[in-house]
Amino acid sequence: MQDINLTVRPGEFILLTGPTGCGKSTLLKLFNGLIPHQSGGKLTGQVIINGIDTLKTDMRKLTQQVGLVFQNPDDQLFATVVEDEVAFGPENLGLPREEIGRRIQEALQRVKMVDLYQAGTNELSGGQKQRVAIASMMAMQPKVLALDEPISQLDPVGADEVLNVIKELNTSLGTTIILVEHRIHEVAHLADRIIIMNEGQVVMDQPIRQALRDVAIFHRYGLRVPEVVQLFADLKIPEPPLVAVEAVKKLKNVFTSNKPDQPVRTPPAKGERKRVGEVVVKIKELRYTYDPSRGEALKGVDLKVQEGERVALMGNNGSGKSTLLLHLAAILKPGSGAVEVLGENIRTKDPCFLAGQVGIVFQNPDLMLFCDTVRDEVEFGPRNLKLSSQEIELRRTKALSAMTITDLAEDSPMALSKGQRLRTAVASVLAMQPRLILLDEPTTGQDKMHIDAMMDFLSKFHARGTLVFCTHDVETVIKYATRVVVMNGGHIIADGDPRAIFSSPEILTRAALKPPQSLLISQGLGLTPAFTVDELKELLVG
Repeated sequence: MQDINLTVRPGEFILLTGPTGCGKSTLLKLFNGLIPHQSGGKLTGQVIINGIDTLKTDMRKLTQQVGLVFQNPDDQLFATVVEDEVAFGPENLGLPREEIGRRIQEALQRVKMVDLYQAGTNELSGGQKQRVAIASMMAMQPKVLALDEPISQLDPVGADEVLNVIKELNTSLGTTIILVEHRIHEVAHLADRIIIMNEGQVVMDQPIRQALRDVAIFHRYGLRVPEVVQLFADLKIPEPPLVAVEAVKKLKNVFTSNKPDQPVRTPPAKGERKRVGEVVVKIKELRYTYDPSRGEALKGVDLKVQEGERVALMGNNGSGKSTLLLHLAAILKPGSGAVEVLGENIRTKDPCFLAGQVGIVFQNPDLMLFCDTVRDEVEFGPRNLKLSSQEIELRRTKALSAMTITDLAEDSPMALSKGQRLRTAVASVLAMQPRLILLDEPTTGQDKMHIDAMMDFLSKFHARGTLVFCTHDVETVIKYATRVVVMNGGHIIADGDPRAIFSSPEILTRAALKPPQSLLISQGLGLTPAFTVDELKELLVG
């Protein structure tokens, strides 16, 4: 990171974005003194927070000025109980017991985690952990709240709830918000200003609505803009709105002669294949419990997945998606019922039995990275399969290229950004060329360019390949999934074509999902349902 000059005014809500690995997380760590007090490297220049020079001020004083929510909640949580985690900060400020209790209650209420205040932090889903991490910072009541992708593991409705809480802190308490996020479409309508970074430098700093008048700069850096903004840019209509409701109002004034029954082509998901392959996953009446006192995580799940499918597992946080995925890798074993993977009952099988046949990437990629370099990480699996050196080199080269991390081959995985670490983990799985690939939140920490590159490759990987992935990313599902399985409360509540699923308000409400903006706009205009910007454009202008 170099030549950063930045001024943030009290009470601003700033959206900080940019390609994966551009320096966003590093910049946030400067604000509360983690850099330089807890890091290596060399710092030149000054960072002044509320008149305090961070280089000359100890961490204890700085943390009362700036609360930092990490990208990975596991890096931040250390107490074994939710209540204790949120209490830790206020306790160390020496606040009275009554005030500590009030702050805990208020913070947990804001992030909808009051019912789990006595739960163990290691029992929570990734999204629930993120809520607790945010609550722990809220309880400190800092003047500046810096958040590193705080909604990356939250379901869409949960993300809205948390973002609305953050906006409320901004408007009602005057808290300055600096929020790092790739999901610009989720945050744009709340922010006052957007800053784009690239290769350690600020390349754009403008008020949000002014910035979104020109989508070219976002595309240049591989970033995703809201569908409504892209639509207005394509239609060359000035002053794009940021939400679907505004878009409908404006479009009604522009397009008054379109017929509601105008047909629209709805092409299948990219690279879609018919389900003609053999059954690779067969689940019957699967039940599983982590802790009997908290009930079953999976409640009689039935599922079949056929060769060549790309199945998206969707649903609210804690619905059982990751638990189901871990069964497919034989990491968890059924409490009751049966799970067959590639024709084998996994109940008595060691996960190593599936090596080379089934590959899984965890929600937290750090749990599977342990080699000194990215090159070693990607070669580890093929070497243990006893492949020839030529085959290992071929697979490594292909996997690194597919995940656009060839230039990082000699770097340590743990020195990379989270998005780069996740792509390294995916590359290490791809190099094994498994028949079944399992991904838990593969779009977390990724800009649009890298999401598309990853999913394009996965959609086309060898002819017998099957993909099952957990995600909250509706646009990615519409574009790449051949099938959606929706979970809620440990049950599968829907299973079918993505367009049919997202057209059902009942299913979306139960699973805390949101339809794509294009669908909301087409419905608001009384048109045939459209699920992408291109389909909506065709409806409007042919």
